[in-house]
Amino acid sequence: MTYMSAPLFLLALLAGLFTFVSPSLASNWLKTGKETSRPYGHVDYCARHASDCRSRSAASALPPARLALLSKVNVSVNRAIKPVADKKAFGRKEYWTGRTRMGDCEDYALAKRAKLMSRGFKSSQLLLTMGHNGREAHTVLVVRTRDGDFVLDNLYDDVKPVRSARMSFRKIQAPEHGGRWLKITGKTSKQP
Repeated sequence: MTYMSAPLFLLALLAGLFTFVSPSLASNWLKTGKETSRPYGHVDYCARHASDCRSRSAASALPPARLALLSKVNVSVNRAIKPVADKKAFGRKEYWTGRTRMGDCEDYALAKRAKLMSRGFKSSQLLLTMGHNGREAHTVLVVRTRDGDFVLDNLYDDVKPVRSARMSFRKIQAPEHGGRWLKITGKTSKQP
């Protein structure tokens, strides 16, 4: 009978444990399905900003996450905009804009999108995403990278990977067309 040395045994044990743990540590992206309805506020936004709502190239390689930059932009926009309902801020039930000092979740997401585009991210990698945060409907910015999808949320300063985000996702802008939305059908470890 042969015995394994202690270091070799520990290495084998760690390799076995990593096999079970690694899927939860792997990168995750939101998995999309068929086209779905567009949010009313986005329809109005597109009428005012047609260039943001057209066909766009999603064929380029995904960028690295650049988490320090994502975090810096998330925190700076969260501090710059005062949370106020659209009705009070703009006199309308829904009004989406990225150029404001006060607004609701869509306004934060659009402001973050504009800042990240000015720092080299492509619009096809910066996707408005809607879901539910346990209390109400909520919109965040999902940044699609080769390291996974990351969530920039006005309710939290930390940038979260989608696998640990504090919301259930329902729909997302189509990467190849800024005016279309896709149903979210789950999460995947397969890069889009």
